Amino acid sequence: MAFYGPCLAVASSYSRAVGYFRSSVLAVTGPSIIDFVRRGGTIRIVASPSLSAQDLETLTAAYDQRHAVIAAAIKRDVEDLLASLDLREPAELMATLVAIGALDIRIAVRSSGQGIYHEKLGIFRDALGNMVSFRGSSNETWSAWHKDGNVESFEVFTSWQGVGDADRVAKHSAYFEKLWQGTVSGVEVMPFPEAARQKLCSISKDGLDDLKGGEDNASRVARSPEPHQIRALASWRAAGCRGILEHATGSGKTYTALLAIAEHVRDGNLALILVPSVLLQAQWRSELRLELPDVPVLEVGGGHSRWRNENRLRYFVASNEGRQPRIVLATMQTAATEEFANALGKPQGLLLVADEVHQTGSRVHLRVLEIDAPKRLGLSATPRRAGDPTGTAAILAYFGGILQPPFTIGDAIAAGRLVNYEYHPHFVDLSSTELDEWARITEQLNREIARASGSTATAPTITERAKLLMIARSRIVKKANAKIALATNVVKAHYKPGQRWLVYCEDLEQLGAVRRGCTAAGIETHEYHSSMTGDKAGTLEWLSEYGGVVVSVRCLDEGVDIPQVTHALILASSQNPRQFIQRRGRALRKSPGKPLAYVHDALVLPPDPPSGPTFVSVAKAELARALEFARTALNPMASVLLREKAMEIGLELEGIFGAEFEEDADAGPD
Repeated sequence: MAFYGPCLAVASSYSRAVGYFRSSVLAVTGPSIIDFVRRGGTIRIVASPSLSAQDLETLTAAYDQRHAVIAAAIKRDVEDLLASLDLREPAELMATLVAIGALDIRIAVRSSGQGIYHEKLGIFRDALGNMVSFRGSSNETWSAWHKDGNVESFEVFTSWQGVGDADRVAKHSAYFEKLWQGTVSGVEVMPFPEAARQKLCSISKDGLDDLKGGEDNASRVARSPEPHQIRALASWRAAGCRGILEHATGSGKTYTALLAIAEHVRDGNLALILVPSVLLQAQWRSELRLELPDVPVLEVGGGHSRWRNENRLRYFVASNEGRQPRIVLATMQTAATEEFANALGKPQGLLLVADEVHQTGSRVHLRVLEIDAPKRLGLSATPRRAGDPTGTAAILAYFGGILQPPFTIGDAIAAGRLVNYEYHPHFVDLSSTELDEWARITEQLNREIARASGSTATAPTITERAKLLMIARSRIVKKANAKIALATNVVKAHYKPGQRWLVYCEDLEQLGAVRRGCTAAGIETHEYHSSMTGDKAGTLEWLSEYGGVVVSVRCLDEGVDIPQVTHALILASSQNPRQFIQRRGRALRKSPGKPLAYVHDALVLPPDPPSGPTFVSVAKAELARALEFARTALNPMASVLLREKAMEIGLELEGIFGAEFEEDADAGPD
């Protein structure tokens, strides 16, 4: 809304070409839209219809039926909207805008009958002819514009700043007019079906004055902490305003921290928020704008460099007689530099909040633990660093330990923050070639550790070369060839149209092999990874809207939340508990119509008999992860199956729960 609201405040018309338009967006934009329309503003929307898998099959097979199929789909969508109590107010607003002629919607489909119309273009125009256009990933939906929705990005151009910008805006405007008239090649544009229009307008109000107008400031103020958040803040205060929240993914850690920040800056104090990524920096920025809109925020790192100009950071954090609340939002990478430390100095009354606090213990970020802050709050579902006792000790010492009680996955499910889930482990073996490669790397690893440690060492020395060998060995397990057939068989046996599946792969080679296997089995899949050339946001939107199977490389590890996902198939998982605990938490996000999630997990266990103690240690780590997944799952047979498997291959259950997690590729960049 930081972009959308100000544009609506001065515009006289708004034209939007978009893949998805939902009335839910009006729950966010309602007050701004009502003011816009009261001033005579008009809206034109060109959007794709919401089509089921059966609709798409019909369109592909018999395109001459397209109008009937689309009309039926839109009528069904309108009926569902009218039946939804949660969307009643935005639905009434949309219906009223249509009824009074302020909103005109047209439907776009591909002329070929295959694929969907998925452009995302918007143009604001004021009474003087000035225009602002934008292109990017956002649809016209609640999840695209709300602070709790997706992470979106778009480029903005103006008609009055430079020839390049003006040319782009003119082209965008001309293109939309062609689209509106239905003269764009390859796209058919049709009116909103009359039957659906009449059905929608049946709930319209007599005028704008009869509308509530969606989400306003009162609803923001009404947001209140839940019992576990109140307990967490009380525990933090009792510990002298120091400590770490060990709260599960999806438990609302950010909001808990915002409550502490709001209380601290209210008296004119300074807060420093540290985040490990640009993505989290953007999410925090949105949260701060919503919850603390009047507090100045200076962003540091992540492409923000103005803090360097004319000692801006130094002056911003300095004590001021006016007791002005202030917040610095910085990436850990920049905050760990000498330049930042010198500019920050030692401000009085500082509160330091570290999101994903386990990241502060890495070699590249350790310097942030030297910042002198009387108040300190860390946030993480997994604050301890696997395989790094030194980094973990530094974190705990700086923040003052973990606040009690923690809020676990089980607690989050019981509190309704996450959905229940079923856990289904699947066992695969290494091939003889893979076992030989495992043995070869293990021999090299043992020699390297022995060489570095010497004969008098009391503990093994793990060199950088040893770590690389451990990473190479762990990838043999992650990329076991038998996992390809397993993935194909699991998806073929369990996938049903309308479900939303994510398949986690180790790398692009494994991703490609899984997709080829599914294609051969007659199952269409889509890919998602950071280096893909296609529309990443569009892929996830398609999955959220229509369902399907997306084969990914670390999809949710990038901070992408897709709460609509119903099934996760894990082919490659780190032995680092942080990754699989957070990955599980993200798969259990709540979403309307999602009462339950399903997690399928590929486990590599040693052959019978086990081939040496080193492979047994990996099997213990695999089973430790699986038993943790099974412990809070709905289906108790998963635990029984795992325990039977452990006994079958001669592993002691006590040893499994005490298993050490091997350093692997996922621990590297941290």
